[in-house]
Order: sequence, then structure tokens, then C-alpha cells
Amino acid sequence: MVTRGAHEPSNSRARTDKSAEPAGTQAIDRALAVLFAFTETRPRWRVPELTEHLGLNKSTLYRLLHALQSAGLVRRDDDTATYSLGPAVLDLAGTFLSNVDLSGNARPSLRALAERSGETVNLAVLDGTDAIRVDIVRGTRSPQLVSHYGLRIPFYCSAAGKALVLDHTSSQLQALFDQVRIDARTEHTLVDAGAYIADIERSRQRGWTLNDEESEVGMRVVGAPVRDFTGAIVASVSVSAPRFRLNDTELQRLAEQVRSAATEISGALGGAVRRLEQAF
Repeated sequence: MVTRGAHEPSNSRARTDKSAEPAGTQAIDRALAVLFAFTETRPRWRVPELTEHLGLNKSTLYRLLHALQSAGLVRRDDDTATYSLGPAVLDLAGTFLSNVDLSGNARPSLRALAERSGETVNLAVLDGTDAIRVDIVRGTRSPQLVSHYGLRIPFYCSAAGKALVLDHTSSQLQALFDQVRIDARTEHTLVDAGAYIADIERSRQRGWTLNDEESEVGMRVVGAPVRDFTGAIVASVSVSAPRFRLNDTELQRLAEQVRSAATEISGALGGAVRRLEQAF
């Protein structure tokens, strides 16, 4: 509670304006809320819409947008009176990716896998309850699944996400289900926690994961976990292909290729050293 000082204005309008003024961690929280309001499905906002979405008054929102625009984190299109993310976001993303040693170590294996399979290969890491793509190598066959850096896919409907949580216990997997809203993207999406946990158990036993049209009809995706020198899962490799090119026989062949690539990358991260230590 803040005690009113001797020089604090008694005017109610002044008190209201002061309470509406972002300050300290509140300002940071609100600025972050503005940034995270821009998503793949909603990349542009008008001020009235964003005000309603975030529950902020217009004057506060304008101050936040002005500060973010000055930093290059958002930009305004004067023709449409809309705001979108600014170029400084790419600088931050580039700094993050440039310091992820994982991507550099994984690149040779990803390229080799793309050449062998002819399909698009993705490298992903876990961010909360999403698998986020940090590297992509395009395949040579056509058609290809459209993919881009930074794409987020929920853990429950992606081969990459399944591979990233392959070591989770049943209670940990249930906790993940409890954290998010489960949406059935297709009729094949595993929306029941029990069915998902059973699928993870099967995946754990065979060493690879499968997204069988669970996120997009007509597409199958195979994934496998990447482990660091401690044995912890730090990333996943996945390959996507149209179902008509990936029948059950081809699926097994591709799964072995994906597992092999994941093992190679794990070795580059010190996984082989860890296995040698465990042998002694």
C-alpha cells in the first residue's frame, strides 16, 4: 500500500492518471504483453482492438507503443493505422540463434538427412509447451510442407514436440495437458491425455515419434530426440512428408534415418562422451 504524501494531489483525476501510468515492473509486464500480442495468426493490430484485447486504456497503450517503436520493436503503418513487430525483434532473434551452439553442430547432419530423404528437415527446441523451430533444411522433392524459423507447434500434435517430451513421466505429461487448451487440429489429434501418454510410451520404446496427420491432414512427420552430454533431451529432429509419399514401409525407413541423424547430432554435443563415461 502506498501512503499519500503531503504533496500528493488530492484531485481524483490526478490520482486516476497516476495509477494508470505504467511504472517499474508493471510497465515491463505491459510492454511484454503488447509484444506477445503479435502472433502468426494476428501479426497486425489497430489501437482500439489492442486496447480491448489487453485491457489497457488508450493513453497507456500509446505510451507503450511509442516506447517500443522508438526501440524498433514495433512499427506503425500510417496507411492502415496498424502496428506490427519491428526489425529489432529480428536482431534479438538473431542474437539468440547465433548463441545456440546446437544449430551449428546439427547443420551437417540436417543437410545429410535432407539429401537422403528428399524431405524438409527441422530442428526444434522446447519452449514452454511448444516446439519451436530453430533450423530448417529444405527438401528437394515436391510438394514440401511450408515451414519457417520460429514456428511454434503445440507439444501434443507434433512429432518434434513428442520427441522433446519423450523422457517426461506420465504425471509430467498430464501436467502439460493441464497447462494448455487442447484443440483438435484434425480428427486424428490426440486430445485425450491418456491416449497421448500411451503414444509417448510406444514412441519411447521404439526411439522415434510420429505425427500421423495430427496437425495437418495429409501430412506425416517423424521425429527423434537429440541429447546433450548429460543425456538430457535438448532438441528434436523431425522430417515431414505427404502421406502419399510416406506409406508404412517408407515410414520405417525414414524413422531409422531420423534416429541416425539425431544420434549424430547428440554425438556432436558430447553424447558419445557421456556414453563412454557410463560404460566405466
